[in-house]
Amino acid sequence: MPSVVQPPAIQEPIRVSPMAHLPPLAKKVWGFLKRSPIGALLIYTALSLILKENYPFSNYPMYSNPSAERPYYTVADGNGQPIPVQKLTGITCPKIGKIYRKKAEELAKKHDIKAKDLPPAMVQQVCDEMFVQLRHEAKGKNQVLPEQLQIIKSYISYKDSKVVEEVELIGKETLTPQAR
Repeated sequence: MPSVVQPPAIQEPIRVSPMAHLPPLAKKVWGFLKRSPIGALLIYTALSLILKENYPFSNYPMYSNPSAERPYYTVADGNGQPIPVQKLTGITCPKIGKIYRKKAEELAKKHDIKAKDLPPAMVQQVCDEMFVQLRHEAKGKNQVLPEQLQIIKSYISYKDSKVVEEVELIGKETLTPQAR
């Protein structure tokens, strides 16, 4: 009877962990980073810096260099007293600032200048457009706005260990009630 030859036993390859060559302290640090939220934060940070402003990753440049002054806009009556614009029109104060900046930038672009360099007549034009919009929104909510409106820009800054507010009148409603 012929003898049966057994094939040689398959041996598992010897696997060497990449961690085997690291010093003991590096192994401990690597183990800590794998288990802690700090490791995830480091990975997310690296990816954000590599991928830049591609959703859902972002390096959030809007927070990286905040300005020392933060302007905000309010709508006031003819005497300069702020009105509850959100209650009367549905438009919030932050939205007032966005509308103003957007309209000013669009008008400035048409005239090939910067929004901050708009002459007073053009700033008033932007404000008049906004007053019409505010009155339209108030009418849609069955609300009545004061006879005359103003848009006021306030700067809040921190100077000499104190919070300082500087107020600037941007525009005053010039249209008569009949022209509205």
